[in-house]
Amino acid sequence: MKKNAIIKIGAFLLTATLSLGAVGCSSSKEAAVKEGPQTLKIAWWGGQDRHDRTLKVIKMFEEQNPNIKIETEYASFGDYWTKMATEAAGKNLPDVFQMDYGYLGEYTTRKLLEPLDSYVKTGKLDLKDVNDLFINGGKMNNNLYAVNLGANAPAMLIDPEVFQKTGVSPPKEGYTFDDITQIAKDLKKKVGKEDFYPIDTTFDFGYYLRDRGMSLYNKEGNGLGYDNDQYLTDFFSMESNLVKDGLMAPPQILNAIKSDPDTLIVKGNSAVRPFTSNLVVAFTNYAKHPLKLIPLPGIAGGQEGNYLKPALFFSVASDSKHKEAAVKFVDYFTNDLKANDVLFGERGVPISSKVREYLLPKLDGGAKEHFNYIDYVQKHSRQIDPPAPKGGSKVSDLLKRLQDEVLYGKTPPQDAAKQFRSEAVTILSANK
Repeated sequence: MKKNAIIKIGAFLLTATLSLGAVGCSSSKEAAVKEGPQTLKIAWWGGQDRHDRTLKVIKMFEEQNPNIKIETEYASFGDYWTKMATEAAGKNLPDVFQMDYGYLGEYTTRKLLEPLDSYVKTGKLDLKDVNDLFINGGKMNNNLYAVNLGANAPAMLIDPEVFQKTGVSPPKEGYTFDDITQIAKDLKKKVGKEDFYPIDTTFDFGYYLRDRGMSLYNKEGNGLGYDNDQYLTDFFSMESNLVKDGLMAPPQILNAIKSDPDTLIVKGNSAVRPFTSNLVVAFTNYAKHPLKLIPLPGIAGGQEGNYLKPALFFSVASDSKHKEAAVKFVDYFTNDLKANDVLFGERGVPISSKVREYLLPKLDGGAKEHFNYIDYVQKHSRQIDPPAPKGGSKVSDLLKRLQDEVLYGKTPPQDAAKQFRSEAVTILSANK
């Protein structure tokens, strides 16, 4: 009996040893697969300059990570989202793809994006040098789904040469819509040209509402965020009067302009232009002389309207088979100093304070103006409104169409405001 017992024990120990060995081999094999060759697909939209910079950084990343190979996919903005919609339907989204604030809500609702909070906690995605104002725009329901690739903000572009030549004082901090109207009248009188429009283009109704403590959409995303149509009536009336007085370019002129180099402010036929701050780099190059950025006008005693806006993001697809490698690429893009020497803030002001401090002494012209403006907005802003809900693009198109109808003189402001509410509520009610 003792002999049989010893044999059984020996057999048990041998089996256990072999089993442990097999487990060890299996773990080693899994680790080898994890560390072995991986192929990531990276997608973005943009112009040729962005493509060239991004491709160079991808090559640098591959050199530092020889086990990771990257396939690329890029297109114009419109074609890009058509392509992403097709790939999302086929569950074949790129591992890392450029995301827009306007699409973030839709893609997270459809569970197409990987939550990134766990990677931040472990330090694999290093955001310790990033202010929360730069991070929060990529969150939905308190989870991080997108990493901001560059910050911008609403701004008023100013051509100092026009003010110097006319002797009219430019707007000062805290100026109002009444102030900019008076400045526009003074400029129009001084320049004395019929085709000179002091205000290049139209204002943003969403920003106009923020000054008043409201937003375009409600928190649930199934309705409008303001309850009195007088706000939109007043906004449309203000712009209509500016156009009638020759102080703002009419829609027939604006809609005929097909490219930024042909805009009125670039051609010297305007003095100020409401727009997004990161465009100052290109517009300065087009104008061939320095341009300046200041905040948009507000209302006396109103709330802070300005905010930091993600120019665009990188997100990781929820069905990616190489999520850690994908996050590693996003971290490299965000934090590596040499990579940012190449990127050079083309997508917007970098979110890492360390990267900004590294790049600032190397900047000049429009890029330096943009960095300084974003530094100002950090200290003079409040939280950005949530991304537009599903149907938001239709609501934006509706607002633009009615705005044009008012400025063409086809629809009275009050009627347009009522029509906007009626049609917008119908679009958004699908989200209930």
